[in-house]
Amino acid sequence: MNAAFTSSRDAHVEGPPMERLDELIWVADIPALGSARFANRDAIVFAEGGIRTSYAELERQTNAFVAAMRARRLKPGVRIAYLGRNNDLFFAVLFGAIRAGLVLVPLNWRLEPPELAYQLQDSGSRLVICDKDFANAAKQAGADLSVPLPMLLTEGEPGSGGLRQLLQHAAPVVPAPTVAHQVVLQLYTSGTTGKPKGVLISHAALSLARHAELISPDWADWPGGEVSLSAMPNFHIGGMSWVLVGLVRFTTVVITADPTPGNMLRLIRQYAAKRSFIVPTVLRAIVDDLRARNESAPKMHGIYYGAMPIGESLLRDLLAMFDCKLGQYFGMTEVTGTATFLPPQQHDLARPHLLKSVGRPITGMSLEIRHPDRRLAKAGEHGEIWIKAPTCMLGYWNLPEQTAQVLVDGWYATGDGGYLDEEGYLYLTDRIKDMIVSGGENIYPVEVEEALRQHPAVLDACVVGQSDQRWGEVVVAVVELRPGASASADELQAPARSRIAGFKCPRIVRFGPLPRTASGKLQRAQLRLQLKDGRGY
Repeated sequence: MNAAFTSSRDAHVEGPPMERLDELIWVADIPALGSARFANRDAIVFAEGGIRTSYAELERQTNAFVAAMRARRLKPGVRIAYLGRNNDLFFAVLFGAIRAGLVLVPLNWRLEPPELAYQLQDSGSRLVICDKDFANAAKQAGADLSVPLPMLLTEGEPGSGGLRQLLQHAAPVVPAPTVAHQVVLQLYTSGTTGKPKGVLISHAALSLARHAELISPDWADWPGGEVSLSAMPNFHIGGMSWVLVGLVRFTTVVITADPTPGNMLRLIRQYAAKRSFIVPTVLRAIVDDLRARNESAPKMHGIYYGAMPIGESLLRDLLAMFDCKLGQYFGMTEVTGTATFLPPQQHDLARPHLLKSVGRPITGMSLEIRHPDRRLAKAGEHGEIWIKAPTCMLGYWNLPEQTAQVLVDGWYATGDGGYLDEEGYLYLTDRIKDMIVSGGENIYPVEVEEALRQHPAVLDACVVGQSDQRWGEVVVAVVELRPGASASADELQAPARSRIAGFKCPRIVRFGPLPRTASGKLQRAQLRLQLKDGRGY
């Protein structure tokens, strides 16, 4: 990747220019193009159901979904929510929603009903498509909405007209629109205010993000007949994008709802999958599983990862066991996925310091490190990461002030801290937004703190991340109890789980007075230092 570092002194780097736009494949066109070129090739294989969907069938399902939404008289711009585990149906919904002019709102099925209710209310969704397992959660979430929310089960009872049954109907072909700034996705990401924000992703951003990867020389060796495996949740931009990375090449993507190491190894062997995106936490578990079974690794062409650096020890194990290419992604929902990439040739044990970086900007991306006053930093200086990209979000739904704070003159202020070295490699430092990344999931302290404060014994709480070899980080809460009150860690964790997803709940709870400024503001940085030094808790 020939990123052009403009100066050895300035913290500014640019990826290769976005070229070959005449070859751009609009995401909504994927089923039609695949059907025309590779009609009988499997587009998606759903491992748990053993269901194979050819490109011709995917195109037919896409048109059937459009017809079903029009029958419901859902007009362009209307939001529809999706609440379900990975399956073979999600992408027909995605492609069909774009063609129908609708905005898809994928929901994290790990959330609790109050969290789901907020996102449904905020988005104004007029339909929720959900798995049977989440029907009760969806009903609870929809109970207090101002507008009744119809529900469509992915697998309905016989004769009930579930999603799978609807997709079997014949329907006229619907041309895909090519409105570049049509909003196609509203993905919710947590914020420092404690309320999730709806990130607005356009058809152009979603398509250009995949085009940037398609034309990159780092991906030139991916032939159309290869099989890839996707185990990441489709409600994440990362999971959704990994499937699209395969579909835009008209390859076959095996999708599973079970990301356990044993299952992934089994599927890689069963389907001869040559590539997969796997977070380092799972990669370590896969390595351990192979060693415990005394088995050799399956032959693969590429393993890709993100969410955290891989580490020299794990890299050695993977190179020895799999002997395949490794690539690291760094990105975020607001730029429709990937921003930087550490390519296979830089996974070099002779240059281990590069493993601590997240690579350089991909095609079409520009990156800067800026000081709090927005001045450009120098190489090696720490500051805030700013990104300029054709894949940037249109903004946050119904939040013009917060949008204006982060979108400035075509740049996106990420809120994440980092620095650039003199070769243009990006290194992450403390997160300006205090976000915690645990097992690949983003967790914002204010959400956890608010849940803990609901307990009658709690005066205040402060949440930080603590480094962990397995999870990257774990959530640690320090709780200050009300005078005369008492509570155990278990007594605080149990009610918190009824308000927030289990993965957000603190794994470690400690008690004691919290450090504050003279004005009473919590000092999160000071608390981190005290926990690190073992002082006071």
